[in-house]
Amino acid sequence: MAIGYLIMQARTAHDAVPIKGVTVRVLDDLGNNIYTLTTDESGETQKVPLETMDKSFSQDPAFSGIPYVSYNVLAQITGFNSIYVSEIPILDGQTAVLPLALVPMQEFQRSPTLTEISIGKPAIAQQDLRNQEGDLVSTYVLRQVVIPNPITVHLGSPASSASNVRVSFPDYVKNVASSEIYPTWPETSMTANIYAIITFALNRVYTEWYQNHGSQIKK
Repeated sequence: MAIGYLIMQARTAHDAVPIKGVTVRVLDDLGNNIYTLTTDESGETQKVPLETMDKSFSQDPAFSGIPYVSYNVLAQITGFNSIYVSEIPILDGQTAVLPLALVPMQEFQRSPTLTEISIGKPAIAQQDLRNQEGDLVSTYVLRQVVIPNPITVHLGSPASSASNVRVSFPDYVKNVASSEIYPTWPETSMTANIYAIITFALNRVYTEWYQNHGSQIKK
């Protein structure tokens, strides 16, 4: 079986302060403990190897399954609320870096709370086809291309009442790419997909497509 790698980074105060001494347990999908690690002065654990699927599965168009193995992480330390992150994808030959944003306990708390985060399947592994919603209307084209920075992202389908958040344009591209591209693909394939992501987003802004549909840029 192929091998991928995982590193955890524990931070607090909006990622500004590393936390030493966090106990981090790496678990399989059955809850079996694989590693028990402790973060160092920089808030990081050592890099650990984990079994996964060969990268050839992610490069095979005929393969309809999930081309990686998922793991779970539980992070705990006295004085902070705990975090449990599930479905962390580990891919062949790749190093996954998992940020752990720990929140200090309040004075009135008798015991820490547990925040559960599920990463879930990437968009490329989902079977449902995604379509842009909205009626076809004539769009207004801006005089020049505008790079939206920050860009407004809707956390849900266009018609949903989900929240809007603002992120930097580079972060938007990185987050979309990480959910739509496997890092085990050939470099040329990844480059072509990243160009497509950038082009699509800029086209929607340049033609004011979302404003003409009464909304902001969505993903």
